[in-house]
Order: sequence, then structure tokens, then C-alpha cells
Amino acid sequence: MRRALPSMVVLLALLAMALGAQSSLHAQGVEIANAVEPSAAPEPERKPEQATEPSERPAPERRTERTPEPREPAAEAGPKFDPSPYAAGTIVVETSERKLHLVLENGEVITYPVGVGKAGKNWAGTGAISGKYLRPPWSPPRRLKMEKPWTPDYIPGGSPANPMGAAAMTLNIDQYAIHGTNNPSSIGGFVSFGCIRMHNKDILDLFKRVKVGTKVVVLK
Repeated sequence: MRRALPSMVVLLALLAMALGAQSSLHAQGVEIANAVEPSAAPEPERKPEQATEPSERPAPERRTERTPEPREPAAEAGPKFDPSPYAAGTIVVETSERKLHLVLENGEVITYPVGVGKAGKNWAGTGAISGKYLRPPWSPPRRLKMEKPWTPDYIPGGSPANPMGAAAMTLNIDQYAIHGTNNPSSIGGFVSFGCIRMHNKDILDLFKRVKVGTKVVVLK
């Protein structure tokens, strides 16, 4: 028994040595394997990106707004009034131009815008101022009353509804007059039954410049 123990010890020692050598060889194999294992695969070579071709579609058209060029002021319509045939102090009404002229000395003229007779109601002729009235009452002319029978027979002076306005100068022709108006938007139009309408400020200015008997010429 005592002789067998040393033999067993030797056998175990040899076995241990063999196992150690095998373990060492395994470790070396792992190291070698790790040494030869390739690293992560290199990224594939990238081709340089090609420049993007510009779109073949035409760019949207841009509209440029043009500022209209300033225009020269239009010349005053109609022929210029010639006062030479008329004596100083004469009133001349140009129906087609809707203007009333007061002829002064040395060929000077004062011109006022007026409203005149509508189509079929305007007239032409020569007369004179027969009366001057401030804030006059009004009664409709015969022709107006026949055409518009609902028109009041009388409107007191100073009433906003009075068509004479601030003043009136009657003519010795029919029932016509040169007068003011409480409807200033009618000035410059063919609006009346034959009377000559003026802005209130204009009739008051003309009123103080002329007298009863002043000649009035009404042209077509």
C-alpha cells in the first residue's frame, strides 16, 4: 500500500502536467485566432456624388407691375370764350359749355359754372335782367306745373326746398331766371326747365356786379 502511494502521486502529477499543457495550447490557439481575425470590414468606397442637374422646367414668370406715367393735365374742353363782340357789363351764357361769362372792361371776363336747360328745354336768345331778389319765394313755371302737377304751388323764400337758392334775377323772356340752388351737384349739367342755375356763392357775387336792365345773351 505504501509502495502504491508514490506511484499514484507521480501519476497525478503527470496528468496535471498534461492538462496544463493542453490548456496552454488552447489559450495560444485563441490568441492566434484573435490575431488573425480581421477587423470590421472596411466601408465600401463611396463614389463622389454627382452634381444635381438644374431642373429643365422654366422658372415661373415674374410679372412686374408698371406704375403708370403721369399724364399732362388735359386742356380745358371747348373753345375759349371770345368777349370781343360784347360790351362791358354783358352776361353771356354758353349753354353747350355750361358756363356764364360776365364781360368786364379791357376784354376781361369772369366765368362761372352753371346748370342749364335739359334737352328740349334749353333755348337761345337775347334779353335783360328784369328784377333782382334775395331769398325769393318760388312758384313753378307753367310748363313745369303741367309736366309735374304734384309740384307745390308756392315755396317760401329761405326754405331748403326752394329751388331759387340764395338769390334770383328774373329775365324779360318767358319765365326764365338766373338763380342760385340748394342742389349744388346739379351745377354743370343739363338739368333745368330753361333757367340758369348757379352756386349760391356765385349768384351772390354776380348779383352785386350787375343791375336791372343788364343785357343777357344766351347761346346754344
